[in-house]
Amino acid sequence: MEKSFSRSIRIAQELKKNISQIIQFSLKDPRIVTMITVSQVKISKDLSHAQVFLSFFDINQLSNVKKTLIILNKSISYIRKILCKKMKLRIIPNIIFYYDDTLIKGDKISFLLKTIIKHNKYTDSIS
Repeated sequence: MEKSFSRSIRIAQELKKNISQIIQFSLKDPRIVTMITVSQVKISKDLSHAQVFLSFFDINQLSNVKKTLIILNKSISYIRKILCKKMKLRIIPNIIFYYDDTLIKGDKISFLLKTIIKHNKYTDSIS
């Protein structure tokens, strides 16, 4: 029977916390101009690979998001070096950063639902 709070979940939570701190405080790249939030970390069962999903505060230009992801993916070795000092793990997972657009999709769905509700209220008041 699998534990309800497995080791991989705890490590993923610690990675999320530490990576967000590293991006916010230790990464001093002037090309990164937007605020970055680590929304989720998915880690493999053998703890050797981690997918880090990021959301950006200012997403007006998709090209800036792509450039920021390229910059972050090039600085993975530096981030892993700092993670080695912060976390007491035998193997620090290989990290790959991905863009998380679930907030944008959620806003679009919410907007569509609101317009449907308004449309239904309008058509109900006419009939």
